[in-house]
Formats: sequence, C-alpha cells, structure tokens
Amino acid sequence: MSRAVSVSLQKGGVGKTTIAINLADALAARGNDVLLVDLDQQGNATEGVGLKDDYESLEPNIGDVLTDDDPIDVREVIRDREGFDVLPSHVDLDDIEDRVRNSTFGMLWVRRRIVDPLLGDDYDYIVIDSPPSLGPLSDAALIGTGNVVVPLLMSEPSVSGFERMFEQQIGPIRREVDLDILAIVPNDLTGNNEEKRIIRDLEDSPFEQFIPPFARSDLFDDPDSKGPGIRHRIAFSRAWRDGKTLREYDPSNDMLDRLDRLAEIVEHGGTDDA
Repeated sequence: MSRAVSVSLQKGGVGKTTIAINLADALAARGNDVLLVDLDQQGNATEGVGLKDDYESLEPNIGDVLTDDDPIDVREVIRDREGFDVLPSHVDLDDIEDRVRNSTFGMLWVRRRIVDPLLGDDYDYIVIDSPPSLGPLSDAALIGTGNVVVPLLMSEPSVSGFERMFEQQIGPIRREVDLDILAIVPNDLTGNNEEKRIIRDLEDSPFEQFIPPFARSDLFDDPDSKGPGIRHRIAFSRAWRDGKTLREYDPSNDMLDRLDRLAEIVEHGGTDDA
C-alpha cells in the first residue's frame, strides 16, 4: 500500500531531519519509489541530501506549487538523486507559509498539489520533513499525509513538546480528518539513566502503543543489544555535512537496521503489525 507520512515535532533539535532523510533512504532501499519533501523553512533536509544550491536558486520552486496564482505541476520542481527523489525547500518558504495561512483552502494545498497527484502513481511513499513549530505548513503536512512519525529526544523538554503537539495540533486535526501516529521514535540515545526513565514513563502512558519494538526499555538490560532506539552516532552528522544519507556515507553503520525497521513500520501502517 502506498502511504504518505510527515516526520514532525513542534520542537527543534530532536533529529527530525535526520530521521526524515534516512527514513526516505530506508524505504527506497526496500525497493520502493520514494519522494522526500522538505517543508522546513530552514532547508536542512535539502542541504542534507546534497541540494544546498537549490534552496536559494531553484526556479520554479515549491512556492510555485503552493500558491493561489496559477500553480505549476509539482513534477516541474522535483529533483532526481540516487535512491530517492527530492522536492526541495526554498529560502522564501516563510512567505509561502503566509500564503497557506491566508488562503481559504491553503491547508489542503499539500494534499491536493503534492500528495494526491503523486502518491500511488509516481511514488510508493512520500516522506515530508515538517517545520519544527506549530503553524500552517506543519498543519498542512499532517493533513496532507494523514500519518506522522514523531522523533523524540529522551528529555523532558522534548516529551513536553510532543504533549503540546498532541493537544494543540494532532487532536484538533483528528476531529476533522484521519491522522495516524505510526511511531514515536526515541532518537540520539546515549544510554543514560534519564533516557531509561523517560522511555519507561512513555511505556506507562497512553502513547505506549506507538513505541517500536526496537525502542523498548528492556533493551537497556539486554547484553546482546546495543540499547533501545536510534543511538547517537557521529556518522549521522558527518553524513549530513557531506550531503549523504547514513547508508551512503557509512554502509556498515549499526543503525541502518533500526532505520530499516522504522521503514517497515511505515510500510505496515503502524507498530502493531511490523
């Protein structure tokens, strides 16, 4: 089944872009046709896949897709790269967000202009890197995809950010359209006691069902495991610096199997069947 998914949390610095890029890569490595969409005004995903120049210079750009004024076909803006395709961000995305905010149907543009024309025909999976804040673009991404993967640092500010997102964004959207949480992904873990406490708190919360098997707290005590979640690896930041995915930069990295399992969760539509 084809599926679109937003990678989103309304707090920066949680590794959202890293998860988005490498989820797109993992889905592609499993034999799928994949599009990565960068809706973050900072353009970090665009730079992280080697398309930094497009952030400032690409014409036409994503703004010409998300507009009231004679929008262009999204296919004119998509860039090919090895593994998966990319719809780059643009330096003017703040202005584009204002268009979405001020248009009667702006919240539907991501669905109508990007997801609906492409999903199932051109691509098996569309992965959107959402802005790290509450706002029209992040709302449009969630409405447009109907699915979300939430990366979390195992820290109180990160978990509080997710709780606010659930109350202020996911909940209200769910009252109008379907929106499924596919996974909550503990990210950038180092193995300290605070991380263990927070994962166990999540396992005792209503969000327990969204924690993947590879991120469970019992892996802290498993001598044959590297520990739960996506672990801290310097290769992630070095890969981004070089405009590569983790697989392209370090094909033997021990986190690739975790990313593959996350891709499997997206394919199955949740943690229950993956």
